[in-house]
Amino acid sequence: MKIQLSRKVLKRKRAEKKERRRLSALAKAGRLVAGVEIPPGVLAADPFRQVYGGQYAVKYYYKDISYQCSGCGKHGTWSAEQQKRYFEEQKGNIFNEPKWCHRCHRKRMLARYGPKETQ
Repeated sequence: MKIQLSRKVLKRKRAEKKERRRLSALAKAGRLVAGVEIPPGVLAADPFRQVYGGQYAVKYYYKDISYQCSGCGKHGTWSAEQQKRYFEEQKGNIFNEPKWCHRCHRKRMLARYGPKETQ
């Protein structure tokens, strides 16, 4: 005896199967990080290498961020590769945003701490 399923159940099962196929294709393409889909054209992140202070906010991907320097007013771009290095290798705070260009930041650090001593 064949079991009759309602149309709603069949529709739901088809949608679930389609979603599983879509997620599988995303995983093969490298666009699925910790179960979260990342947009095309961005750099995938490793949320397990980030320091996020026990909060629920982590970065799943990095994209270039444009900013204006507070010191000189020059426009700059914080690239996705620079963000990945800062957040995952240097263990920077994930809530930090760029505010100073490299030149102005260096001037501020020299004024605050003085030149580095070399041995």
